Amino acid sequence: MRTPLALAAVATAIAGLGLSPATASPTTGTAAEEPTVTHERGVVIECGGTFGDEEVFVSVYENDTFANVLQVVVGDDGLGRSRESAAGFVSRGEVRASLRLDGRRVLVSGTATRHGKRIAVHEEHDDAGQHIVVDGFHRLLRTDLTMLWKGRTVDLDCGEAFRYDLQVTTTDTTGD
Repeated sequence: MRTPLALAAVATAIAGLGLSPATASPTTGTAAEEPTVTHERGVVIECGGTFGDEEVFVSVYENDTFANVLQVVVGDDGLGRSRESAAGFVSRGEVRASLRLDGRRVLVSGTATRHGKRIAVHEEHDDAGQHIVVDGFHRLLRTDLTMLWKGRTVDLDCGEAFRYDLQVTTTDTTGD
């Protein structure tokens, strides 16, 4: 399992939304005064497939603290779109997420069920003047997903797929 890559994908998704634990989490004091701690639970599912001659990338991302985001990209030209939703995309092992791409509805659906034991996670890295420490657990997901678009069904092969339960501690390293 590519845990550091997966955590980077989670951090990238949060950053892409213009959110950071220091700005999005209610705490006392400022990020420069003391660490900010968030408890984050959610799902990361990253899949690929082929639509005609074009490669497809699908990401289903849920985070109960920040946002739930569906992203679909078709081809090297970057035809793609993402959609944020207050409601989650995965419920009781069923995946159902949609957005409009090139004027047509894209539907990602199927199953994502827990598989195996919990995997302990610990990572530390620096990003944008912050030291970030991540501790918690992942649990792999067994997936069977398809994407329906323009009347065609695409079987999706999902490499990164897991539930996570993490405590994220962010400390400002830029000083005053």
